[in-house]
Amino acid sequence: MRASDLVDYLHECRALTLAELEAMISRETACRGVLYERMLEYPMRSAKALRPAICIATCRALGGRLEAALPSAAVLELYHNAFLIHDDVEDGSERRRDKPTLHGVYGVPIAVNVGDAMLAFALGPLLDNTRTLGVGKALRILEVVHRMAKESAEGQAIELEWIREGAFDLDDADYVRMVEKKTGHYSFIAPVQIGGIIAGGQAARLDALARFAAALGVAFQIQDDVLNLTADEGRYGKEIGGDLWEGKHTLILMHAMRSAPEEERARARAILRKKRPPYAGASPWPSEALKSEDDVAFLLALIRRHGSVAHAQGEARRRAGEAVTALAAAQSGLGPSVHLDFLSGLVDYVIDRDR
Repeated sequence: MRASDLVDYLHECRALTLAELEAMISRETACRGVLYERMLEYPMRSAKALRPAICIATCRALGGRLEAALPSAAVLELYHNAFLIHDDVEDGSERRRDKPTLHGVYGVPIAVNVGDAMLAFALGPLLDNTRTLGVGKALRILEVVHRMAKESAEGQAIELEWIREGAFDLDDADYVRMVEKKTGHYSFIAPVQIGGIIAGGQAARLDALARFAAALGVAFQIQDDVLNLTADEGRYGKEIGGDLWEGKHTLILMHAMRSAPEEERARARAILRKKRPPYAGASPWPSEALKSEDDVAFLLALIRRHGSVAHAQGEARRRAGEAVTALAAAQSGLGPSVHLDFLSGLVDYVIDRDR
């Protein structure tokens, strides 16, 4: 599938998903202005809607109906945006999709409540699946969502604890385990599993799709880490270098820390222990406890000096190769379709994307 066709497929799935979300939320009459309209703010900002597209494509590639997949696809988009709201609060991020973060606009308490409401609201369509898909499929989807949410919380906990402890005695396997939990399950594994369940896919095919999704999820997150340092900010829609300001444990930074001599590692550890300056207002910490522009410039120079971006890109390509092999097994016996082409095209898209 050409890159332009893949983008068109994403746009079509996003439009369908947003229409489904708006229809769901429009039924709520209480607290509209103070809650339900705010639940749509992140989803309505310019975005890919990758997760619902993967769910829809998997379902339709396996012979399922679009209408059967849309409610669950909308739930995945709700979960994604709720996680983003909470992540932005936890990370102290200033911008999301080229606009101020929700907590920057409304304050932390309101943003957290909106994210909580999105997670609670998502249960409704999952329960409605008992009527539209049958109890068996609905329960299997609930099991997938339960594991997805659990794995994502565990992955976030691992990363936050690394930041709290200043832990950088870590290798690539530690990073992969964290990413598979934090990002892989809700962004790739759960969408293909849910789409496959709705379509009635056989267990062996669903297992192969899960392997495809797991490998692709790691490649996707590594490329996201790369873009955070190298992308054009106007296209990326997020803050360039934000991962360094926040002290995130990316594959890139882990490699640089392993590769640097002890003197450089010691300085880098001291920088990474510092807080990010607040996005607005006075800081509760003294200036020497805050990262500076010079501090972040040192980390960037360290990364460049040790070829850490290239190391990460090589690992992303390796994982993408694993995804290709798994997808070949998953699609055995399936007829050609634009939906299968989309899943196949995701491999190149994940590696080559610039936003």
